[in-house]
Amino acid sequence: MSTPAPVRLVSLDVGYTLGEPSGTTLTQRLVELSPLPARQAKKVAQQILHALDPRSDAPAPQTVCAALRIAPSAFPQDHCPPGFALWPGAVEAVARIARVVPVVTLSNVSHWDEQETDVAALLAPHLQAHHPSWQLGFAKPDPRAVETVARLHGRDPAEVLHVGDSLDYDVRGALAAGAHALWITSRPPASEALRLLAKYPGRVTLVPDLTRAVEHIEQTVLPSTQMIRSSTP
Repeated sequence: MSTPAPVRLVSLDVGYTLGEPSGTTLTQRLVELSPLPARQAKKVAQQILHALDPRSDAPAPQTVCAALRIAPSAFPQDHCPPGFALWPGAVEAVARIARVVPVVTLSNVSHWDEQETDVAALLAPHLQAHHPSWQLGFAKPDPRAVETVARLHGRDPAEVLHVGDSLDYDVRGALAAGAHALWITSRPPASEALRLLAKYPGRVTLVPDLTRAVEHIEQTVLPSTQMIRSSTP
């Protein structure tokens, strides 16, 4: 059995991992307007809306509306992007991770919803970079999101540990890319999650909150990085 690659980059989900929007997002408004089941509509919006850069994708609203079965005229042109509030302790958590291993953010978010928030500034100076999906062109669980972030930082996806709260997006996206996942969940995994974890033994760790996620990184990543340094001539 081969030895897993050491973690040399941590990517952090943002929404509901480090904080939450202070109002209704465009994605939430579109899900409410769509006749599709809510979970299906959210997936469609995540994969299309969150991967669109309106600066280069001129027909973005029409594309999203067609996929969600919404009349183009119903697209919320009056949408006001909500602010984003970090949860208490989030900055300190990112700082602790950054002392152990380089850390970036990898967030599924639309351009429309991020206009009022500068995530990099909120978490400065601890981040190496902020990678929103609309700039990457890929939204989790598309493995290209994690793969692109790894490449941008000169790492193999196997050297990336992605931290997030969503099984569907964070965990599945990390595993599909060949990365490891640290899943923040306070609930016991359901049968669907247990089947996925059994398929990827040793690739996913469950923790109940961000504090425990930081402790896990400190306890597991730091020893491996120290070993690498001590073995370097």
